[in-house]
Amino acid sequence: MSRPDDKHLHDRPASRQVAVVMPALNEAEAIGDVLDAIPEWVERVVVVDNGSIDGTAEVARRRGAVVVDEPRRGYGAACLRGLAAVGMPDVVVFLDADRSDDPSEMASLVKPIATGDADLVIGSRVLGDAHPGSLSPPQRFGNALASLLIRRLWHTACTDLGPFRAIRFETLQALHLSDLGDGWSVQMQARALRMGYRVCELPVSYRRRIGTSKISGMRRGVIGAGMKILATIGREACCRRAKTTERRTLLVFSRYPEPGKTKTRLIPTLGPERAALLQQHMTHRTLDSARVWSRRLGRTVQVCFTGGDRQRMAAQFGGDLDYRPQCGGSLGDRLHYALATAHHECGGLVVVIGCDCPQLDADTLEQAFAALQNHDAVLGPASDGGYYLLGLREPNAALFADIDWGTNRVLAQTRAATDRLGLTVAILEEKQDVDEPADLALLPNIEHMHPQGKSQPPRISVIIPAINEAANLPAAIASARPSSCVEVIVVDGGSTDETSAVAKAHGASVITASPGRARQMNAGAEAARGDVLLFLHADTRLPFGYERQIEQVLAQPCGIAGAFPLAFDHVTPALRLIEAAANRRSRWRQLPYGDQAIFLRRETFSRMNGYRDLPVMEDFELVRRLRREGRIRLAPTAVITSARRCLHAGVWRTTWTHQCMILAWRLGIAPTRLARWRQHQVHPRMDNAASSDHAPFPPKCGGAPAVCAPRHPTRSASRPACRPSPPDPLPPR
Repeated sequence: MSRPDDKHLHDRPASRQVAVVMPALNEAEAIGDVLDAIPEWVERVVVVDNGSIDGTAEVARRRGAVVVDEPRRGYGAACLRGLAAVGMPDVVVFLDADRSDDPSEMASLVKPIATGDADLVIGSRVLGDAHPGSLSPPQRFGNALASLLIRRLWHTACTDLGPFRAIRFETLQALHLSDLGDGWSVQMQARALRMGYRVCELPVSYRRRIGTSKISGMRRGVIGAGMKILATIGREACCRRAKTTERRTLLVFSRYPEPGKTKTRLIPTLGPERAALLQQHMTHRTLDSARVWSRRLGRTVQVCFTGGDRQRMAAQFGGDLDYRPQCGGSLGDRLHYALATAHHECGGLVVVIGCDCPQLDADTLEQAFAALQNHDAVLGPASDGGYYLLGLREPNAALFADIDWGTNRVLAQTRAATDRLGLTVAILEEKQDVDEPADLALLPNIEHMHPQGKSQPPRISVIIPAINEAANLPAAIASARPSSCVEVIVVDGGSTDETSAVAKAHGASVITASPGRARQMNAGAEAARGDVLLFLHADTRLPFGYERQIEQVLAQPCGIAGAFPLAFDHVTPALRLIEAAANRRSRWRQLPYGDQAIFLRRETFSRMNGYRDLPVMEDFELVRRLRREGRIRLAPTAVITSARRCLHAGVWRTTWTHQCMILAWRLGIAPTRLARWRQHQVHPRMDNAASSDHAPFPPKCGGAPAVCAPRHPTRSASRPACRPSPPDPLPPR
């Protein structure tokens, strides 16, 4: 099959932006031919250099590809790094760089996604034309065994785990893939099946690769990859979806928040823009509760909307949900159509809710489904005479006939219909909807809402304190992906390099503050406009899909803040041990540190009075205060942070120093003494007056005048201790 030229541009997937992610390790001989064969309609090609020493990156750059580096070895790590650089396409295609796959067949993989027939398309080498010698006997056996397990576990057609595949970007975000090695592809495939996404296979050709395989070319690699694949399938099987008879589907009825067309009864009080913003706010709140309920047992959530379209709804409320337009005339017709469709597609129990009840939470949804197991219907009565929730075991059009929708007679007429049809009904606790101006008292923050428009504030503010971090900022800012939903604020503490210019060039806002990480982060929080604040170190990269992970973590019950698991950008046994210990401490003791990208709501940060102005341990002190207020949870995917300071001073020496600092802090040693001791232990040969963050492994801030403050903010302020303005702390692990 030849490469599409201009006369074949009709093969381009209509109105779909396609990006290609291509991990590469020492593929200089083959990657040029692969890049030349990629169709011209592909918007962006990202090549991830996974540590090549043969000039692979230079060849890719000459062919016009975007090249990013991933020092952590592993196919999954390379794919995650590439996804952070693709932007926001509609479809992502994964392609090997060894010329074994034929890029000209890409259109056939993308087409089912473009037409809405599939969410993930696997290129099957078994169904297609695998050239002699292209698949080794161990590969054929491993593929056959893994495919057999997938078929038996998820009752689906599966013949191959081929790396040549296309997936909807929104689906990829919702999967929360975390495997950094050879289990990446099978984790994607198995998790998509477990979560109910549409997966199909199409035949593709497969050629003998150029060069030696890093896996199948070595006996140790074959055994290791095979064990990893089987272990990944086993883990996903332990979280299988419920049986069809136990399936539960939640339908959320909503409207796209367009001024003048939503919350019309509140427009005289709020105005059209603020009424639309109220609709947006309440929809976000309802969907957060739906996500919490869904995650508990992997249930299905569908959003049935009017106004706008799927793309605008997904951009507004997140791409991890199934958006479907409402069909029918009256509200009763639309409810019946949605319930009947859900029963036909999913079976089991179906509950429909609106977005007008701020008191609706995940526990209420679980109560509704539990009641529906022993009743034909369940109703959640609203105080205005309607209902905020309706559940049915079987759809029944007669239940929605002769109902005066929009009046205070809806609930009574529905109860009469259930009695007439002989249905058993469970009644939940009465709750109040927000439909009239008097109902706004249920929303205490309504006065803080601003009109929707071009200046609508972002949902997340990423705050990066920096001094002389010009070399590290591009990767950190790119991982945050500045957009209308995410603002990135770099707080410069007095850099002497191009930190400010680099930050502005990569789409970040820049403000200045006194040196000291606590001061810089507080200044960034004061300037931030987002509802959620995320504090990111300049040498740390956020994972792909972090935005949705943040929303899901903060939506969990009693969740006051969160952070990400820790992973270093170097691979050594000592660093792996520290990673494991840090992540176990963060999960069990709820004590993440600053290099794990702590995030929390703006109102929580204000209520906690922000970071204390300490020279060291400012993140440790804030986390301990947060832990007393609620739970601090970890997101699914790790951040990648630089190991430069550990490697510079010695891994074990740095770890020992941090543990000693924690002990000294608990014993009440003054932060000033801790800062001086830490500086001597970790950076014994550095001159503070001359050091800068652009040096290999310096302290990040220092040299400011002394100020006075209590030794411990939680103790009496009658025991002051003079201390210098903080050097940028190295968070203990």
